[in-house]
Amino acid sequence: MRSFSSTVLATLGLVIGSYSYGQAQTATGSETVWTLQQSVDHAVKNNLQIRQSGLAVDRAAVDVKQARFEQLPSLSGSASHGFNNGFFLDPARNELQNTQSWTGGANISGQLNLFSGLQNTNTIKRNKLDLQATQLDQQKAQNDVVLSVVTAFMQVLLNQELLKTNQERVKLTQSQLERTQKLFKAGSVPESNVLDLNAQMASDELNIITAQNNIELAELRLIQLLNLENASPANFSIAIPTIPDPDQSVINFSPQEVYQSAEQVMPEIKRANVRLESAMRSVEIARGGYLPSLSLVGNISTRYSSRSSLIDLSSVRMESQTVGFVGGNPNQPVTAFFPTYSAADYPYIDQFKDNIGEYIGLSLNVPILNAFRVRNNVQLSRIGVQNAQLNAEIAKNDLQQTIAQSYTDAVGAQRRFVAAKRQLEAFEQAYKNAEIRLNNGLINNVDFNVARNNLVKAQSDIIQAKYDYTFKLKILEFYQGKTITL
Repeated sequence: MRSFSSTVLATLGLVIGSYSYGQAQTATGSETVWTLQQSVDHAVKNNLQIRQSGLAVDRAAVDVKQARFEQLPSLSGSASHGFNNGFFLDPARNELQNTQSWTGGANISGQLNLFSGLQNTNTIKRNKLDLQATQLDQQKAQNDVVLSVVTAFMQVLLNQELLKTNQERVKLTQSQLERTQKLFKAGSVPESNVLDLNAQMASDELNIITAQNNIELAELRLIQLLNLENASPANFSIAIPTIPDPDQSVINFSPQEVYQSAEQVMPEIKRANVRLESAMRSVEIARGGYLPSLSLVGNISTRYSSRSSLIDLSSVRMESQTVGFVGGNPNQPVTAFFPTYSAADYPYIDQFKDNIGEYIGLSLNVPILNAFRVRNNVQLSRIGVQNAQLNAEIAKNDLQQTIAQSYTDAVGAQRRFVAAKRQLEAFEQAYKNAEIRLNNGLINNVDFNVARNNLVKAQSDIIQAKYDYTFKLKILEFYQGKTITL
């Protein structure tokens, strides 16, 4: 739904003015009267779209936190434990062995980003802008819901006034019918006059039923917007404000003045500007991919093996062993001395302590060729900036168009009301004259019905003009940031 359209916003001014009337109703719909303020508050609190937009704000806030946390060091740990059978490199003694053994190890590594083309800094700034834009999205969603409630609320008021007009028509027709029946009994008018008025009476009563149905439909729409489970038109009603006749003075401000004020307060304009700033930050983030990155890295590790053993130094002895013979003569052996020792089990805990290794250093990553990924990301980000600029211009143009249309409608509605008021006065006099002439037999029912229908149309026209002018004028006041009262 396009927010603040000239059709929907036309109801805003009058509705705000009715906030102070009536008594508030509870959310169960058990009481009889709802003020507009209570209706709006309840809808804003319970509307699913607004609650959904609130979740989007929460997600954007988490994105800001995560961007900040990316500046912290990363730390990870791992551990392993397994069984070897056959040749394997003993991780504890770093020797090749051909046996069965349980081996394992543990490792903790960390990394701290020192520089990455200011991508983290720009990401934080962009995510803050996205959070602000999402909050403005929520304001727009609230405006949409409020305007929907306002529209339904004011539709009830309008239909109620039309019902009153139809009820007055029935009284007039009933009064005329009674007089005509007396004249018919006296022989002053033909029976056809009575029959025509009976038909008109039935038509007027049908119009009342139609007006009542329209009120109930409008109330049902309002009940649905409020999400009231136990309410129905039978136990639901709204507080009715007093709507004064429109001021016939000339509107003393221009559409340009209204736009200058509206540009500062409308959430869709603010949102478009914030989205543009966010798109510019995305370009900076993408450009950071051209620069090298520098990180501080560190590692601590240890290991163990079930085949590892400890040498008992006190048991070390040098023993001679024959390693060959001179010229192959068994009588001339060649001997060498080799150490002998006894070994003891090497506990896992001791292996973990003794095999600890530590490392710390710097890691530099220089981008050289990455399939033009960085360049394409920069180009895509710049396209995003152009799109955000167009969206900002579109939002401004839409606002200007809506204000210009509302201003034109307000001026036209003002003129229509003045004309409708003069028309009503003329048709009321014409109806009275026609009624007198009908009672005196000077005109027939056809001519009388023409005068009556003209009066009926004039009554409807002035009601519509009255509401239309008031709505349009309050819209313009709303765009100027003024407090709207009646």
